[in-house]
Amino acid sequence: MSPAVAPAATCQAQSGSGQTALVELYTSEGCSSCPPADRWLAQRAAEPTLAGKAVFLALHVGYWDGLGWRDRFAQPGFSVRQHALTAAQGSKAVFTPQVMIDGRTEWDWASNSAFDRRIAGINARPAPAALTLSLVADAGIWRIQLRGQLQAHLPAARAGAFLALYRNGLTSQVTAGENAARQLRHERVVLEWVGPLSVGPDGRFTHDYRFQLPADAEARDFGVAAFVQDQTDGQIWQALALAACAG
Repeated sequence: MSPAVAPAATCQAQSGSGQTALVELYTSEGCSSCPPADRWLAQRAAEPTLAGKAVFLALHVGYWDGLGWRDRFAQPGFSVRQHALTAAQGSKAVFTPQVMIDGRTEWDWASNSAFDRRIAGINARPAPAALTLSLVADAGIWRIQLRGQLQAHLPAARAGAFLALYRNGLTSQVTAGENAARQLRHERVVLEWVGPLSVGPDGRFTHDYRFQLPADAEARDFGVAAFVQDQTDGQIWQALALAACAG
């Protein structure tokens, strides 16, 4: 008799008629002012009132690694993106922690009331694009399909779609650098980043991708996010997230 094989888990998410905000935190384990921002992101991302209204991602950058502690979550592409989005705003100043909402630096992010007003303003806009994320989870492999459609007035030639695999519940015991002797906890840490993916001249796109989860990982700690943006000015047109399938 062959052992029973658990069926693959499937789930799907669709964006709504309003725009969902994309919140990006640029952070580093080598930055002493970053842990409060990391805690802020974890708290806001867990709030039920913001579910479906904002997609939160933590992108770790490596330009503080020279201070004695190498951030294992940092990826060169994240600092490239941070610089590009900053330049699109007419600035050269990148820093950590830096919070961007829909591709624009948010200076008042630590004020919950100001942040909530910013998110509510974005949510009140009619969505410039529609996104659908489908996930089939089977034996540690996530098969993702992203489908999208831009509104007719948007310049499809300037659009780029993105996928990100993130992980929650990560910890690091830091032994050097500005955060030496501190244990840091992280949520929504982006581990894999895919894009920009092409958008057709008619504003439609479909992309399939496979993420391999670490062998020792619990699927419930992971999620996938998607968004589409204007590649010229960095503005986000729609965002969507999908957590691990229930079973």
